[in-house]
Amino acid sequence: MPEKILADRYRLVERIDRGGTAEVWRARDLRLDRDVAVKVLGVEADPAFRERFTTEARRAAAVSHPHVVAIFDEGQDGNDAFIVMEDVRGRTLRDIVAERGAIPIPEVATLVGQIAGALDATHRAGLVHLDVKPANVIVDQAGNAKLTDFGIARAARDSEERELVGTARYIAPERIAGRPVTARADVYGLALVAYELLAGQPAFAGAENEDLLRDRLERGAPHPRAVRPSIPEKVDAVVAKGLAREPDERYATAGAFARALSDAANDETEVLRPIAAAAPRPRARPRPDTLLALGLVLVLLLGVVLFFARFPSTAGSGTTPTPDAAHTTPNVIGQELTAAANALIAAGYRSPIPWTIDPQSKDKACSVISQQPAPGTSVQAGSTASLVIAPGNCTKK
Repeated sequence: MPEKILADRYRLVERIDRGGTAEVWRARDLRLDRDVAVKVLGVEADPAFRERFTTEARRAAAVSHPHVVAIFDEGQDGNDAFIVMEDVRGRTLRDIVAERGAIPIPEVATLVGQIAGALDATHRAGLVHLDVKPANVIVDQAGNAKLTDFGIARAARDSEERELVGTARYIAPERIAGRPVTARADVYGLALVAYELLAGQPAFAGAENEDLLRDRLERGAPHPRAVRPSIPEKVDAVVAKGLAREPDERYATAGAFARALSDAANDETEVLRPIAAAAPRPRARPRPDTLLALGLVLVLLLGVVLFFARFPSTAGSGTTPTPDAAHTTPNVIGQELTAAANALIAAGYRSPIPWTIDPQSKDKACSVISQQPAPGTSVQAGSTASLVIAPGNCTKK
């Protein structure tokens, strides 16, 4: 399909993903002169898949959020149905975990917070995503997570599904049991993503078959701490609650889960737990010759100090200490805009700190709901940071 032009407008340039009966291409919008991503459905797709493909475009376009991949267009060119999307240059969380393994807890809290914002916007639009997994989250070059692939999303008011579609290890228990599906199914999916980022492996590994689905119904919530013992107990408990088998026992919203995870990650009492002291060794009495040697060393040190004390200090000569090359990015999520911006500037970021408003957010007015770069990462002096905040009268003081 190289150099093929769809609908006399979208020139396919490079295939960037392939799965099932669909392919995703990087393309050029010849009319608006911009790069886009185009998801193309092949001729081998059955009628049910084609109907779901068209529904995906319509439902995904109904969700507008900074952390949702935007839908620009959809159409048909001969036997090829296609969806035109925002071109996000980055990698999926699946690929990042495969390369890095377990992710630092502050970074996990930031990513989960971004995905939660996207899911809450999805639920406000009356949709349930139903396929929340690391492969469906793209992290761009600035560290922003973007939720994509609404291929099996459906309206929250729909009472039945015609078939059980999705990746087995990420399907919520109530879907397996054929029970009504709510937004808490996506909370379960988000908790599975958090588990995988924290532990460096899926919560439910192994072959994707009926045994895996049955195991989901019979087993209790898995604990990432069982795989990575360094995870604080409070973080482990938050993830376990998000993975509760009964939907009513989970967090009510994705945002509530993300806030609980962030609070647990920032709880210093979990990080600074006391370490048991080693048993004291019996003290030996010093020998006389050891005391004599120690006395001679002290006399020599005193002589050196007195010798250099005669020379003037170099303070004020114009020589200044070299500052550290990098600082640690503070976690400012939940803080008021001015305080958050000042904290980032104090850490070495360039002033002023740019910020945007998420009109969909229900968080406290002017509070930070996501930040870039992620907390805990190193920052070179003079580099830039950005914030996404809840709506309100947010002029920085």
